[in-house]
Amino acid sequence: MSAGGSTKVVFIALGVNFGIACVKGAAALLTGSAAMLAETVHSFVDCGNQILLLVGMKRAAAPATKEHPLGHHRELYFWTLVVAGALFVRGGVASLHEGWEKVWHPSAMEPVHVLGHVLPGWWLNVAILGISGCLEGYGFLAAMKSLPSGKGSLWTMIRRSTDPGLFVVLFEDGAALVSLVIALVFTVLSVVTGWHVLDGVASLLIGLVLVIVAVLLTNETRSLLVGESNPEIDAYVRKEAMRLPGVIGVNEVVTETRGPGSIIVLLSLDWEDTLTAGQVEQGVSALERITRARYPSVMRMYVEAQDHRDGVSVPI
Repeated sequence: MSAGGSTKVVFIALGVNFGIACVKGAAALLTGSAAMLAETVHSFVDCGNQILLLVGMKRAAAPATKEHPLGHHRELYFWTLVVAGALFVRGGVASLHEGWEKVWHPSAMEPVHVLGHVLPGWWLNVAILGISGCLEGYGFLAAMKSLPSGKGSLWTMIRRSTDPGLFVVLFEDGAALVSLVIALVFTVLSVVTGWHVLDGVASLLIGLVLVIVAVLLTNETRSLLVGESNPEIDAYVRKEAMRLPGVIGVNEVVTETRGPGSIIVLLSLDWEDTLTAGQVEQGVSALERITRARYPSVMRMYVEAQDHRDGVSVPI
């Protein structure tokens, strides 16, 4: 996925979440619902997270410098870790705290005065949750359409993605949809049964969902920050290297993801001893050219000549 497409998804999510947060906040103030307050906190946290992602995208796009000769691509993953921490603390822990308070001190939702009429507070909550669900669904589908094409489950596609701007939105909007369902179900149950403690239970469950999502997001980003390989490019480079004239064997192929659309390839080849330096250079250039034509995300390729019998390597 292009960086521009990822940025568009984040901006859509930011606009959707800000609108939802304002509406939920008004409903929470009017009704005193803990579940709705948890949802409000969740939406405002999502807004902050998307702003942090945009900051990370901006900084990751900075050109290479003497201090950072390979660019700043991985800075985006740092900011994604910050997002995960914010989701855990400001979203999950805050919702758990609010839910715990409401479980120990349950209270009925306050009625709402609309145009001179007094309406039950749960009516407003249900309406807001329904509208929020539609908007969150729109943001989730926009992110889904931007997933790279390929076979496998949604989780597999997320794991293959190296773009936090995409999978953070999917994580957050997915969690938001689950949380909305929880809030809606428990709001109705609290009204039907008269057990106002269920409102606090809903907030606890929403907090638990946010904590789980934050942990998953942290783990996925940690893997990218350390440096993930790309098995598809590994196999392609190995196959094409063996087709080069004079190559006896491929000792090692290493790929490392440095950021969305930014991959480095390290390659060790065993060449025939009769080849001239010029012939080896031509082979290296040809391999680099066809690899970048197939995979534009390959930013750099480093090839070394290495005798597999003794392990002595000479950089080319």
